[in-house]
Amino acid sequence: MTGPYEPSGYNIICRLADGRALVHNTASGATALLERAEVAVLDHGSESGAGSGVGGVAAELVAAGFLQPRERNELAALEDEYWRTRNNPATQVLTVAPTLACNFGCDYCFQGTDKPVGRMPPRVQDALVDFVAAALSPGRRLHISWYGGEPLMAKDIVYRLSERFAELVNDMQDAAYDAVIVTNGYLLDEDAAAALWQHGVRLAQITIDGRSDFHNARRALLKGTATYDRILRNIQNALLTTGMRITVRVNIDDRNRASIEDLLWDLAARGLAETGRFSVYFAPVEAITQGCHAVSEATMTKQEYAVLETSLQRLAFELGLAPLPYPRRFLGICGALAPDGVVCAPNGDLHKCWDTISMPHLKVGSLLDGKARFKQERLSDWARWSPFEQAACRNCRLLPSCGGACAHKFVNPEQTAGEAASLPCPSWKYDIKRRLLTYAVANGLLSGAEAAAADFVTTRADVVLDPGGVVSHEDLAGVKPARVDPAGLAGGRRLLPLEVV
Repeated sequence: MTGPYEPSGYNIICRLADGRALVHNTASGATALLERAEVAVLDHGSESGAGSGVGGVAAELVAAGFLQPRERNELAALEDEYWRTRNNPATQVLTVAPTLACNFGCDYCFQGTDKPVGRMPPRVQDALVDFVAAALSPGRRLHISWYGGEPLMAKDIVYRLSERFAELVNDMQDAAYDAVIVTNGYLLDEDAAAALWQHGVRLAQITIDGRSDFHNARRALLKGTATYDRILRNIQNALLTTGMRITVRVNIDDRNRASIEDLLWDLAARGLAETGRFSVYFAPVEAITQGCHAVSEATMTKQEYAVLETSLQRLAFELGLAPLPYPRRFLGICGALAPDGVVCAPNGDLHKCWDTISMPHLKVGSLLDGKARFKQERLSDWARWSPFEQAACRNCRLLPSCGGACAHKFVNPEQTAGEAASLPCPSWKYDIKRRLLTYAVANGLLSGAEAAAADFVTTRADVVLDPGGVVSHEDLAGVKPARVDPAGLAGGRRLLPLEVV
């Protein structure tokens, strides 16, 4: 190895009180606890790369990605990897909504509350199967997400199409098939769970929004009937009678944030984690389309939500309900950005993102349009979009793990309202140092006391490559960063990386 070497632009550094540092590199994915001598090499780089008298430390820092050759263009290398990952043809990603009808009346639903009740007719089903057949090839995986509305209100279509998709895969050499379903869980009774398992559905995502009183107030049936207890019974039965994995999503805003810890304790008390196939994760309520702009005033700020989420992730981990999250690679590469990834509405309209499925004017094509299947102008808006074309993304240390986070917010910005929806950045950006310290404590790298004494507050300088240069997404949106009081989000408890006893 030859020098000179300098610190990577994608280092996130949490400095400890004793001069050591916990360092994470978002490009390499490496995390390490560095001693004081190693921190000195990291801070100042290395001219020789041989360690500058500290026993070859620089070589180890280079191997982890913490130091980079000074002549290397990190951003260009990252962009090349991004496009190779995004254009990987190994999996055909398809989201299918057999109906947009729903038996719930959630006020924050991005599809609005006045949903159409039609079902996918046979001619659309036939056209969809033909579409999949044309794209499937030897060695390729077909991934189906069943979606709605509530897809179990048209479960016969789910079963019928599942059988036809499986036939296509079975007839194709070395092809593979897997499926998930996004459901509110109310209709996931024992028969439905068994049938879904039989038809290749291996994961169900179900939303529960806090303890029973909060959940029932915002996720009741259209006629007002409570749903909490039935959903949890269905989850327990599905875990006991099938091999299905269940993931509970918890949507959080100002109205229910105080009830989430009670929910986690209830889930743990019911023994759901004991199966090894149950987990929970959290998501902010966002006014992501015009159909839910009415709830924009109830959404939390990005920074408020991030600090709360860190605390909830820690509790979920301690209760055995979820692993501690680790920064992902290119989070923003979703099905919408896959070259042939599409969302199919019941009428055959094709969309790139499921956030637009209830908006026909934003479709990218139709299964029923023959050779004119895709609207090239709309399709190219998605194909051309890249976080590397966004100045604020290029200036962010989290770009390798974020990858732009949500292309919909860039492609259709007129649909969003409020800070939570208009800012594309993930919660990691606003509390990453506390989360990395929490992860270090859980994995034995640090004690709780050491983490509590560390510099665990994430600032603009921690995540922006050039704080005095290119603007951030917050600048573009006119958001002024505010220092959040963690105690105000957790009933007076200090949100340290882990409780210090």
